Amino acid sequence: MAAMPAPVIRIDLSPPYRVAGQSARHQSVWLLARIWLAATRDQDDLRSAEVRARFADATDVRMIVSRAFADFARWQVPVGWGADKDVDVSGLRTAGRSKGPFWMPTATAQRLRFIVNGKALGVAGVARWLGKSVTGDAAASPVTAGNDGGLRYVMRDMDFWRHLTQAMRGAQDGFAGTLEAGVAESFRAAQRSAADDFQHALSLLKESLAWRRSDRLDRSRAALQRFQRLVARGGVNAALPTFAAMVHVVRAWEHYARADLSSALAELTRLTADAELRPVVRYNPRVRFETLNLDALVHKSLALRPDATQTTDTPTRRVAACRALESFSSALQAAYEADSVDAVQHAAANIGWSLWLFWRQGLVDEARTLSAGDVQRQAMRWLGLSEWICDRFGVGGGSAWNTVFLLRIARGDIADEPPISLRAFRARRPLSVAEAIDALRPFHAPFAPAKGFVRWSSVAAFALEEHDAGHVRYNALQLANLLLESVWYLAHEQGDSMQAYSTMERLVAQIAVLRPGERGFFHAEIRAFPPELRTAASHAGPRRQRAGIAPA
Repeated sequence: MAAMPAPVIRIDLSPPYRVAGQSARHQSVWLLARIWLAATRDQDDLRSAEVRARFADATDVRMIVSRAFADFARWQVPVGWGADKDVDVSGLRTAGRSKGPFWMPTATAQRLRFIVNGKALGVAGVARWLGKSVTGDAAASPVTAGNDGGLRYVMRDMDFWRHLTQAMRGAQDGFAGTLEAGVAESFRAAQRSAADDFQHALSLLKESLAWRRSDRLDRSRAALQRFQRLVARGGVNAALPTFAAMVHVVRAWEHYARADLSSALAELTRLTADAELRPVVRYNPRVRFETLNLDALVHKSLALRPDATQTTDTPTRRVAACRALESFSSALQAAYEADSVDAVQHAAANIGWSLWLFWRQGLVDEARTLSAGDVQRQAMRWLGLSEWICDRFGVGGGSAWNTVFLLRIARGDIADEPPISLRAFRARRPLSVAEAIDALRPFHAPFAPAKGFVRWSSVAAFALEEHDAGHVRYNALQLANLLLESVWYLAHEQGDSMQAYSTMERLVAQIAVLRPGERGFFHAEIRAFPPELRTAASHAGPRRQRAGIAPA
């Protein structure tokens, strides 16, 4: 007697979703439909990278996959995973199932019937429901053997590349004044003129990274969310793994910016532990730079965070500091490999500043085999490389960090205890400008007298004037740091001058607009000023409040 054919299973793609008459999760229905489309239309497996991209906001994609396969079993829909298709689905091991790829036996695919609002859907209808190309990725590819896709591609209108290039250049120059609006409009113009999903996704990714570097996390997050939705549709073909990897990096940056270091590390760990995305990190130097640079910044924060410095867990902090320097060094190599001078200057600046901070706190060179002067000059030299690149290649615009770091390192290995008097404070001996320029060789060219490199107070004043005149626009934290260095050097060079007092008043007002977690550092720094300036700082806040004066 012939075996009875397996029953047809109907999948209702209209809310509320139902499979074989049973209520169904949207994620499970989506995964089933996507695997079916890959099997019937593309004669291919579904890669896990697309699943991760589709559910990029999920905390645990493995749980989504696990629940979906439990649903498949409940619906009696055999779906397989992994490379071995000779084994019956019932015999597959569930370990590592979420890594895919996912596939569907032909007999299973033939049993499924998809409907929306009571109407049957074919391949094209399911593809549209999934947001996929109706003709399939292979047919939609701009370059296919035997057709003139390559010719059509190069004959496209070039507005997209013009707008994207302008946006990238504007982001490189910085975000001062009206330039910010111009950069935003250039990115929008690029997205409007994108001829395919790849171009659209590329412009959104570049926009998200640009806003993140300028500390505009709200705009970075908005661009990233649009990017993730686009990637989830699966229309970016071979570029998907790179984009999926960068989603992890940008999301980790969000965690880092909120000081959620454990979540940032977890996101990076998910990226580097992913079997499909690990080769992207290894062989794509730009992605590798972004991953290593952020890993270094997170470990730097772990080594230096205020709560850590109050504990006796110095060995753990030293491990974090060493990891940070190793990751920064590897990021520098990746940046050169990627031919990205902007990435190189970022890595060089981070190396210089971190080297000095870690050495001062005893987190590296514990035996003190290096002298303070040697470390100070080497740290400055790294900053010099960064600034020299910015000057020569026109990158890194709109940032005050190199100036801040240089001014702070020039103070030297000075004790943090508050001075007993203004005279004692002025007796301290920071590195002179001439000594610093000598230490900066062979990268000393950008540090010219025209930029204030005659006295340290003039260096800070020049940077502040650039901001006040609207030539650049520093964010609140950079401005506060510049003001702090300005007060320090004004007091050191001039004593209790009116300029020092007025700058201290402006600093106190600026501290008030910082995020709460950023203020503690400045309060501690003010306590290290001479008594006259400490008193001025304590009076500045109430006086401005009574006068109704807004922060500068």
